[in-house]
Amino acid sequence: MSSGITLTAATRQNLLSLQGTADLLTQTQNRLSTGKKVNSALDDPTSFFTSQALSGRSGDLGSLLNGISNGVQTIQAANQGITSIQKLVDSAKSTANQALADKSATTSGTPATAAVLTAGVGYQGSTTAASDGTQNFASVDGSGTDIGSTFTIFDGTNTSTITLNANTLGGLTSNLSKVSADTVVTAINNQIANSATPAAVTASKTTDGRIVFTSTDTGSDAGITLTNTAGTVDIGFSDFATVATAQTATGSDAKNGATAATAEGAAVAGLATGGTGPDFTGADDASFTIKLGDGPAKKIELNTAADATLGAIDDAKATDLATAINKQLNADTGFKGKVTAVGDDTTGKVTFTSTATGSDQKITIDASSAATNTDIGFGAGATAKPVVASGAGSASGTNATRTSLAKQFNTLLDQITQQAKDSSYNGINLLYRSGTDAKENSLKVTFNETGSSNLNIEGAKLDSDGLGLTSITGGFQSDDEINKALTAITAATSQLRAQSSTFGSNLSVVQNRQDFSKNLINILDTGAANLTNADLNEEAANSQALSTRQSIGISALSLANTAQQGILQLLR
Repeated sequence: MSSGITLTAATRQNLLSLQGTADLLTQTQNRLSTGKKVNSALDDPTSFFTSQALSGRSGDLGSLLNGISNGVQTIQAANQGITSIQKLVDSAKSTANQALADKSATTSGTPATAAVLTAGVGYQGSTTAASDGTQNFASVDGSGTDIGSTFTIFDGTNTSTITLNANTLGGLTSNLSKVSADTVVTAINNQIANSATPAAVTASKTTDGRIVFTSTDTGSDAGITLTNTAGTVDIGFSDFATVATAQTATGSDAKNGATAATAEGAAVAGLATGGTGPDFTGADDASFTIKLGDGPAKKIELNTAADATLGAIDDAKATDLATAINKQLNADTGFKGKVTAVGDDTTGKVTFTSTATGSDQKITIDASSAATNTDIGFGAGATAKPVVASGAGSASGTNATRTSLAKQFNTLLDQITQQAKDSSYNGINLLYRSGTDAKENSLKVTFNETGSSNLNIEGAKLDSDGLGLTSITGGFQSDDEINKALTAITAATSQLRAQSSTFGSNLSVVQNRQDFSKNLINILDTGAANLTNADLNEEAANSQALSTRQSIGISALSLANTAQQGILQLLR
C-alpha cells in the first residue's frame, strides 16, 4: 500500500542507494564481528556443511589423541619397567656367579667317592669251576654250546639286564672264541644304553683285566647292585652255580662335593688283549641285568639272539662287551644317557659308570646264576650276587657364604616380581598378569574415528615366574644348582631383550600415528576455516568504503530535499 507520499526521482534514487549501502555495511560489520564469511547454511550451504564435516572429523581425531597419548605413556612405562627388571636380573646373575666362584665348602670338605664294583680276575669256561679272580676265558668257545654270561645291573632306580653271548658280542669281535675284556665292556655298555630303562651305570676295564661298573651319580644313595645268573663263564664276580647272590657296592659320603657311582667288574683274562674271550659265534651268553636306583631292572643280553653283531665275534674283548652293552642301554629311555659301560682290553675289565652326579643314583648289576652263563667279571653261579655301586653326595660342610648369596638371589627374584607389578600406567600393566590369558594385560590403541585402524599390543608376564626364574631351595650348595640358575638367567635376559624390542616397535608405531593425527587435525581445521572464515583485511576495507559511500549518500539525499524546500519558499 502506498504511503501517499510523493518523492522526486532523485530523492527516491538517493534513498534506495543509501538503503543498499546500509545493508552492505551491516553484512560487513557482521563478518568483522564474527570473523566468518559463512555463518549459516543460508550464507553458503556447500561451504557451511563441508566445513562442519571437516570440523567434526577433526574433533573425533582430537578425542582419540588422548587415547593415543595414553598408549604412548603405557608403553614407555612398560619399557622403563623392563629396564629396571633387567638391572635386577643382572644383579641376580652377579650374585649367582659370586656363589659359583666361592669354593670354600668343597675345598675344605672330604670328597665323595663313587660306588665301584670290581670283578675278580677270571673268565670261566663251560665246565670248569674257579673262584673269583682265577677264571679265564681260554676254555670258552662260543662256537660250541656255551651259553655265556647273564646278569642284571640295578642303580637304585633302573635295571639293565646284560647278556654276553655270541649274539651280543658277534659284531664286536672277529673271534668269539677269544673275547677280550674290552669287547665285554663294550657289549655291556651298549646293552645298558639300549635298555628300556637304562641304569645310570657304565662298565669299564682295569689294567689287570677286571671289569668295573661305576654309577654315574654320587653319594651314599647312588649305587650299583649286580646280580649274576648261573652261567658257563665267570667274568670276575663269582663262579658257577644255580643260585646267584647280589653284589653291592656303595660309595662313601662326602662333606662337600659329589662323585658318580661306578661298578667295576673283576679282571677277566679272556677279556684282555691276548686272552681268549667268549665265543659268541656259538652259544656263549654273558647276559645280566642292570638297575638304576630303585627303578626297574634292565636285562642286557650278550648273546647272538639279542645282538646279531655279536654273532661274528669268537674272541670278545672288554671293549666288545662294552659296545654291545651300551647299545642296549641307549635303546632304553630309562637308561639312555644315564649309564655307560667302558671296556678295558688291557686289564680285561668292564666298568659301569653313571653319567650323572648326586646322592640318589645307584647302579645294581645282577649277573646270571645259571650254570651255563659266561662270567664277564660280575660273577655267575653259586657265589654270584648283585653288584651295587652307590655314588656319594654332600652330607655336611654347608657354605655359609653361598647360603647368604642364595637368600640375596631369592630376594632379587621377589623384587623382579614386584617391579613387574608396579609397571602399570592408567590401570594397564603390560608386564604382569596373574594368569596365562594374554588378554588380561593387552592394550588396544585406536587411530581413526571409525575404529577400523588400530594396534593391539599384547602384554607379557615378566615377573620371576614368567621369566623362568625359580627360588633357590638348596642354598647354592652345589655348582649344579648355581649353573641351572645361571642358565635360567641367560634365558630370562633373552626374553627381556626380545620383549623390549617388541615394545620399542609398538612405541614407534603409536608415536608415528600420534604425530600423523596431530598434523591431520591441523589440516582439517585449516580446510574448514578456509571455507567459512572471512578475510578481515578485506572486510575492514569494505567497511571503510561503505561508510564513505553512506556519508555521500546522505549528502546527496540532503541536496535533493533542499531543492524541494526552494520550491516551497516560492509558494510562500
